[in-house]
Amino acid sequence: MPDSLDLVAIGAHPDDVEMTSGGWLCVAAEQGYRTGVIHLTKGEMGTRGTAAQRVREARAAAKVMGCSVLEFAGLKDGFIRADDASTHRLVELLRKLKPRVVIAPYLQCHHPDHEAAAALAVRAVHLAGLKGYKSRISPHRVIRLVHGRYSRHFEPAFYVDVSRVIERKRRAIECYSSQFTPVSGQPETRMAAQGFLDQYMSLTAQLGLKAGCAHAEAYWLSSAPALNDPVAVLSAGVQHHMIR
Repeated sequence: MPDSLDLVAIGAHPDDVEMTSGGWLCVAAEQGYRTGVIHLTKGEMGTRGTAAQRVREARAAAKVMGCSVLEFAGLKDGFIRADDASTHRLVELLRKLKPRVVIAPYLQCHHPDHEAAAALAVRAVHLAGLKGYKSRISPHRVIRLVHGRYSRHFEPAFYVDVSRVIERKRRAIECYSSQFTPVSGQPETRMAAQGFLDQYMSLTAQLGLKAGCAHAEAYWLSSAPALNDPVAVLSAGVQHHMIR
């Protein structure tokens, strides 16, 4: 495996990354960047599906998104913590994959595992770059940690135009048939309800309306970056917002 990845997305459970950041991962892969996904757990506490089934679904989804690497951190579903052992495991994965940019869940979410995953990512990204933090793998400093929108509203720092890959994003989510396909005899869940995925995907259209494109994903930064070439950055891509 080459020395580094360009973009890595971290999720608490298989299907989280696809829902929040599947579009950006597809776009980045199309642009020639090497991308990866880290699922902290296998979703074994979920109402539907087994751990083995969700691993198979995750592999299929990663293939749809064009990811170069898929990793499972092996943490316990329902009990994610930013404790020392979990942090060490994620630090080693980050040092192994050497991503330039990391996507993590937003720091506030209705799901406790998502919030814990966000806190864990913040801690691990920090420690991964410290020479004084010892592990089997040498330090790696992530250039930028960003947070993706799952359900909690936030004021985005930027949007990613995912219009041209929106069907691929949906196909990646649909790989998780255990979670999103209504099946007779299976426990009823909100995500498996008829029409849920259509409703969820409509969020990208709403964000696109704000961003000035057909479909978008929203991302948050804890601090504003310093731009070496602000004209190039601010004039690139779709920047034509609606005039009110």
